[in-house]
Amino acid sequence: MSEADAGVPAQILEWADACRGFVKDALGIELDFTPETLPLLDHYVRSKAKPVSEEVQQLLMPPLGAYFGEVIRRQLDSDGARWHAPGEDYEHYRLEFEAFFLHFNPLGVVLEVLSGEDTPGYGAHFQTLDEARPHVEEALSASPEVTADDYYTFTMRYETLELVVSVLIGLEEKHHAAQPRRFSREVYRAATGQLGQDSLS
Repeated sequence: MSEADAGVPAQILEWADACRGFVKDALGIELDFTPETLPLLDHYVRSKAKPVSEEVQQLLMPPLGAYFGEVIRRQLDSDGARWHAPGEDYEHYRLEFEAFFLHFNPLGVVLEVLSGEDTPGYGAHFQTLDEARPHVEEALSASPEVTADDYYTFTMRYETLELVVSVLIGLEEKHHAAQPRRFSREVYRAATGQLGQDSLS
């Protein structure tokens, strides 16, 4: 296990490696966990003639979600991205961040990309604190409008996440520079058990 994999659940690494194998077999290209490979992942999904059947969705969800999540975790590792991976309870998987409050389910993102529509119950959309929501919405509204086809892609979800993260980092630096906040696993466990958590598309 490499230093970059420290603390990552073994199942996530196995799934991500399986995703790399799928894409290499189908496209002859090896994914390397960089954001530049996400268009290739989108191309692989399109080759499956989405929307795909529910059975195929369930088969592809763990490996594609693990790879997508690992691209994000490795790219944003300095901000403390980590996995919450409760066994076979796929609805409650999430990536969560230490330096600011943000979490979402990469496996849920896969279901939305494969189906081309929102998938309630899988936490695919970015969850943040109420205090940050207006600032994030303002930044998103100032971004170029995207089509539905573009929205339901790994590439666009990653680009949106980059924007959201930049806003949240800016807010933390502006309001909590003197005493930086850290959001532990316990904070996320408590927050995800509360009703009325806001969701950001």
